[in-house]
Amino acid sequence: MIDRLKAWYAAEREKLRPMPRRARAEYVWQYYKLWIIAAVCAVGLPVYIAVHRMTVPSDNWLYITFANTYADVGNGSALWRGFVDASGYDVKEKNVYFNNSCYFDPSDTRYNAYYTYFVAYVEAGTLDAITMGRGDLELLGRRGRLLDLSREEAGGLAEKYAGRLVYAVPDSDYGSEPVPIGIDLSDTRLVTEFRAYEGACALGVSANCPHIGAVGKFLEYVLAYGAET
Repeated sequence: MIDRLKAWYAAEREKLRPMPRRARAEYVWQYYKLWIIAAVCAVGLPVYIAVHRMTVPSDNWLYITFANTYADVGNGSALWRGFVDASGYDVKEKNVYFNNSCYFDPSDTRYNAYYTYFVAYVEAGTLDAITMGRGDLELLGRRGRLLDLSREEAGGLAEKYAGRLVYAVPDSDYGSEPVPIGIDLSDTRLVTEFRAYEGACALGVSANCPHIGAVGKFLEYVLAYGAET
């Protein structure tokens, strides 16, 4: 195998030797461009990954999932930029992550990868909050993945937004009384300005929310031009 490669290389070198420089470059690109691209990728990809890891923050100020929407409300969107500016968070230090690529029906989550990811992010303490249609959030609240906003961990959100609370009766494993699991955002700029949802929508806080203060800042931002709370 090595001898064959040596012979091939010697033959190609002899073929290229008499060619002008430009013709030589054109020949190499025409016949070996795929190999060249592959070699560049093989070298460049590890370098890109290393630089990305060194320059992109690994921790978050806030992680919100905007579920079941096709609106442009993800990272870099007007909603994202407006919140980052209003919050004062330095995204070079930590991330503000808006995920708008998540679609699942809370009434039937079997074999749904998006729901699996949602649960994994809740359990890992990565996800801070999720927005959905209000009916969907009520269904999701039955599964015990959303924080009871009357608990101390919610940072007083139930008291602050008492007129907007969304309730659900969790599955029997979690209790039988209605608990506040969401905050209605149907008349806020999330709908009126950014068109994230067409109908009633609400925000639920992850059961293992790591940044409840940042969730509060987001609520203040989207409610800035909404109806009275």
